[in-house]
Amino acid sequence: MIYLIITTSLYNKYKKNNFENRDENYLNSIKKTLDLLPPSITPIIVENNSLNKSYLDNFNINVHYTNNNKNIYYHKGINELEDIKSVINKYNINDTDIIIKLTGRYYLLNNFVFNHIIDNQNNYDIFIKFFNVCEEIYNDNDCILGLYGIRCKYLKEFEYNNFDKSPEIEFTNFIREKINKERIFSYYYLYLRCIFCDNLKKLDV
Repeated sequence: MIYLIITTSLYNKYKKNNFENRDENYLNSIKKTLDLLPPSITPIIVENNSLNKSYLDNFNINVHYTNNNKNIYYHKGINELEDIKSVINKYNINDTDIIIKLTGRYYLLNNFVFNHIIDNQNNYDIFIKFFNVCEEIYNDNDCILGLYGIRCKYLKEFEYNNFDKSPEIEFTNFIREKINKERIFSYYYLYLRCIFCDNLKKLDV
C-alpha cells in the first residue's frame, strides 16, 4: 500500500510570528493536494498540538492528533519524525508499504509524483529530490524534506542524532548509507510549491 502523510502544526512554537493566514495556507494547500490524489493512495493528516478536533477534520480523511509539538528539540524535524512514526504505529503501516511525506503548507502542482510512485513502488525504496532550498541549487548531499516517498521500514529506522548537521543533510546521509543506490530515485523536478513559514516565500521545485 501507499500512504500520504500530511504533516501539520497549527501552532509553530519555533516561530515568534505566526502569520494570520497560516490556517488559510493549510486549507488551500491540503485541498489542492487532495484534489490531485489518486484513489489508490491513502491520505492521513497528522497534527501535533494535542487538539481533539480542528478544521482539519472537515477534509473527511483520517486525522491523527499528537502532542509532540510540546517536546523541545534542537530542530523541528525531530517533532515531525515523531509525528510520522506515531502515524505508522496508529495505522499499523507495514514495513514494505510506501509512505509519501508532505509538509501541509506545501502543495503539488500536478499529480506526476503520485502517479510515478504508484507505477514504480516495487522498483525503488526512496523517491526524493536532492536540492539545497536556501541556495536554490542541486546538491547531492542535501534534499527537500517537504516531499519524499520512502519504504516504511527505513523511516522506522531513521533517527536524528547529529547536532552539527541540518535535518536535510542528515536524512540524505542516512539514505546514502542504508539504501542501495539502484533503489534510489532522484527527481529533477517535483512540481511542488513550497511555502516557507518564516517569510511566506514561495519556491517551485
